Amino acid sequence: MSFKDRYHGLLPGIRVKGNIDNYDFWGIVFGRPVAFLMLLVIGDVRWLTPNMLTHVSNLLLVGGVAAVLMGPGPWAIAAVILLNLSAAFDCADGQLARYRKSGSLFGSYYDKVSDHFGTALIFSALAWVAFEKTQQPVYFLLAIAAISGNLIVGYVKWITAAHNRLDDKPDHDPNQSNFKTILLILRRALEFRDTDVYLWVTIGLIFNLPELTLILMGVSQTIVAIISTIYRGMQMAKPEKP
Repeated sequence: MSFKDRYHGLLPGIRVKGNIDNYDFWGIVFGRPVAFLMLLVIGDVRWLTPNMLTHVSNLLLVGGVAAVLMGPGPWAIAAVILLNLSAAFDCADGQLARYRKSGSLFGSYYDKVSDHFGTALIFSALAWVAFEKTQQPVYFLLAIAAISGNLIVGYVKWITAAHNRLDDKPDHDPNQSNFKTILLILRRALEFRDTDVYLWVTIGLIFNLPELTLILMGVSQTIVAIISTIYRGMQMAKPEKP
């Protein structure tokens, strides 16, 4: 496929409006654009599969977590680079699958499971370095809250989906106003979820404030989990449609 055709084929992967999965701020300004640029070069390398990109994302994440544990200074910069590259490759696997129309159930499963393992590793590493810095064990509790909240949100969503009670709005809304799109982006940013996790981890590492990231994540994910549980419960309580 020509470069021009590849460009137009990949372009939907960085569009924001009308796709609720693309409303995370850091994904809009960093993750998906970087993934798009990478795939402009490698998108038609036939032996390169979406799952291979997920492998690379996981390896980069493990390297980034190891760098976090090495402490502040140059290692923190290395961690920022590795973790954000991991986020970009995490965006690229889905973009490549949609571009080639080769998505699979296993690929979707592998990607989502990798995300949860990844966030657990990141928050655990941050808790350790925050404890070393402050000698306050409360940061382990905040890490547990962040990890648990993230898992609960996904868990209640897929329970609702398994019972065919998931009535979220469709991804594509071509008539959605720019103002509504901006509001949705801001709402997602305040949830501190998905790719936005990497933004706050980056800020915490650069300024040597891992405790700030853990406070934001521990509190926000607990609140989001409670709201999501109530919302999904209301969906489950609705009478079945005839």
